[in-house]
Amino acid sequence: MGVLRRAGRLPRSEWVAHWRARPLESDTVLYEATFGAGLLDSPLAIFNHLVAAPDLAHLRHVWVVADDGRRQQAREHLSTLGLDDSRVRLVGYRTAAYFRHLATAGYLVNNSTFPAEFGKRPGQIYINTWHGTPLKAMGYDIPGGALGAANIIRNFLAADHLLSSGPYMTDTMYRRAYRLAGIAPGSVLEVGMPRTDVQVDTTDPERAAIRRRLRAYGVTLDPRRRLVLVAPTWRGEAFADPRLDAEDLLELVTCLQAELGEEWQVLVKAHPVVQAQTQALTGLEGMLVPADVPVNEVLAITDHLVTDYSSILFDALAGAGLPITFHVPDRELYERTRPLYLPAEDLPGRVCTTAHQTAADVLAGGERADVRHDWAARYAPFDDGQATQRVVDAIWRGTEPSVGRRVPLAERADGRRVPRILIHAGSLQRNGVTSSLIALLGQLDLDALDISLAWGPARDADPDAFAEAVDERVRLLPRVGAPGGSQRVLGFRHLLERLGADHPAVPVGALVRLLRDEWVRCFGSTQFDHVIDFGGYSPYWALLMSRGVAPGDVRTHSMWLHNDLAAEVASTAEHGSKRARHLEQVFSLYRRYDRLVSVSQSLARVNEQSLVRYAGGAQFRSARNVIDARRVRSLARVPLDDLGLAAEVVAALRDEATVSFVTAGRLTPTKNHARLVRAAAAARAAGHEVAVVIMGSGPLEEELRSLVGELGLERSVHLTGQVANPFPVIAAADYFALTSEHEGLPMVILEALALSTPVLTTAFSSVEGVVPPGCGIVVDRDDAAVGRAMMDLVSRRPEFSTLDVDAYNATALQEFAEAIGLGDTTRTPHEPRPTGHM
Repeated sequence: MGVLRRAGRLPRSEWVAHWRARPLESDTVLYEATFGAGLLDSPLAIFNHLVAAPDLAHLRHVWVVADDGRRQQAREHLSTLGLDDSRVRLVGYRTAAYFRHLATAGYLVNNSTFPAEFGKRPGQIYINTWHGTPLKAMGYDIPGGALGAANIIRNFLAADHLLSSGPYMTDTMYRRAYRLAGIAPGSVLEVGMPRTDVQVDTTDPERAAIRRRLRAYGVTLDPRRRLVLVAPTWRGEAFADPRLDAEDLLELVTCLQAELGEEWQVLVKAHPVVQAQTQALTGLEGMLVPADVPVNEVLAITDHLVTDYSSILFDALAGAGLPITFHVPDRELYERTRPLYLPAEDLPGRVCTTAHQTAADVLAGGERADVRHDWAARYAPFDDGQATQRVVDAIWRGTEPSVGRRVPLAERADGRRVPRILIHAGSLQRNGVTSSLIALLGQLDLDALDISLAWGPARDADPDAFAEAVDERVRLLPRVGAPGGSQRVLGFRHLLERLGADHPAVPVGALVRLLRDEWVRCFGSTQFDHVIDFGGYSPYWALLMSRGVAPGDVRTHSMWLHNDLAAEVASTAEHGSKRARHLEQVFSLYRRYDRLVSVSQSLARVNEQSLVRYAGGAQFRSARNVIDARRVRSLARVPLDDLGLAAEVVAALRDEATVSFVTAGRLTPTKNHARLVRAAAAARAAGHEVAVVIMGSGPLEEELRSLVGELGLERSVHLTGQVANPFPVIAAADYFALTSEHEGLPMVILEALALSTPVLTTAFSSVEGVVPPGCGIVVDRDDAAVGRAMMDLVSRRPEFSTLDVDAYNATALQEFAEAIGLGDTTRTPHEPRPTGHM
């Protein structure tokens, strides 16, 4: 105990790292239900079976129970079963003891999710029992729900066994709502839910024991009266911010008590996430079922269930089933915010909108008994009282189920095997890298590819906007929590970012071991065919996505090079930017990749010439960015007046006597917006009516504003700041201007061409092929050249061609497939993996 007490004073990462280095205790089973709410749900059913089985008496058991009061109650309950500390240990949630057993137990059983620190170790067996068959939409099926599902999907990818009540739950929840089909390494045990066993063929002594337990908690029970259980779900937009409709609940309970008469009594079971809010209500004394009493035990003594859209309705179908009444006074509002998988009209009971209707239906004995029986056969076919036996036999005794089935999730429902691609998306900032990825995902055949996206938290990131822009068939795997490891090993990561993988002070081997753990923490043991670091700027992600980290046989590891990176380092280093240092550390990891993919052929030549010494056996390839023309053109139709722009900006764009030049991008030295400002000054001095609109923000914003003031261009050059939707501005302009020192294949040029806006750009090193013939002009990288070009365009107003977007995209997609080796069943040859320091 002294060791754990001392551990409690250490940073949590040290606890986790310490116990992950200890041997597994293969005979220990760790149980957790609803974040330590108590001995509950299917974990409890499995526990009860294991402790009673003579052939499994060697197992040791650890329960997670969140607080001292509940632990005391749990001990008292265990003592009634003849179990003491020699067989069962109780630990607090997220304590040092908790992380010890989470890291060392051979078996992990959870009805919800483990926290962000969890990463399954080799040899551990994770059983996720989940806590309900869904009626209301979940995960990706909720508008905007993908990001909120991140830790659930992470847990499911780590699980060896996921329990299911039947084909409906398997297909609706696991395969579809959480996007596990075709990728999750575990399998579904479709054998019924262990928690429902207690409801089937319950004996009179068992029912009496349940009543005694409830009375011990202060619940008023009269065995002569019939029992109606009120069990609503929670309300609100997010699981993390649940809402209780207290007024409706109290009205319903009061009405039921008054109208059902002396023959009935009412109990209330709150959803776990609103238990505390429910306990605070006045008027439920003696009726509220405590959080740490399993609801299925209460169902075993219940005569009628009143619920709304709670998954408890499926549990109530077990065995002979219970009459159910659905009390949904807010039906229309609820279904608008949280769609249902099954129509309310088909529910196995009457749908009532008032408390009086609900009471009347209970007195009538409930309607739709025939529908209830059909639902039991369809949605709870294996909840027959033997589900726990089948689960224990399959997992602990190695006997495959004779009732039900095992469903491998790595197989798609249609049986096809398609390439699995993991892409690190980068920082998700509003920039060309993010835009190019969104465009690529919008053009790929997502029925022929399985795409997963990963990213970590970053300053100025906008994951919600990104998720909204990405097709729902793309799986989103944002990093949950922070990387694990001891402070010493985490320090190695900072050395990598400061010194690079080639420096003798950087123990790359230790970092790779750390990141193998981090890979499993983030993605489980999921097998990918192709891994891509599309961001290309983060040393941490460059190492995580590199060879030797991911489990299994990844065919290719590819790194995207979005710019003339040597020139970018030189430019940003002059201004003391961390970006230059980080890029140099990324360069040192290039040899851990198979393919280094630049975004144009000319850029690939430039990067190969300047970076070949870092590449090792990696091949330099190219794949041009694609254009999501449909999205760009749709966004461009938004009226200028709706963008929140200053009136003078809109007026300049609409003034037919003025020729407008617009640009968009971060205000950095690389983009050299000052060149565009000085060129505009020259054009104005020569008597030309020009307007310049610069969209974007960045470190040089104040410097640019000062320059505009010095040149007296306040009425001609407009700095708008960040514009969420720049496309109406680009479409309204006469020309799009880019005056950068260096670029890759600028997405903003492609987007301008998709809007038929001609381009004026400087001749950065990879400009060849960026502007198709007839679609714009390319000039030298100096102020005078840009100024002359502006004046020539104003004077002559030449005709320009439009880009054939479909033909361009078809070629770019073929380049992408070739660049990462799609269709190539052999790995790219590379130098033998170096040992020791790299």
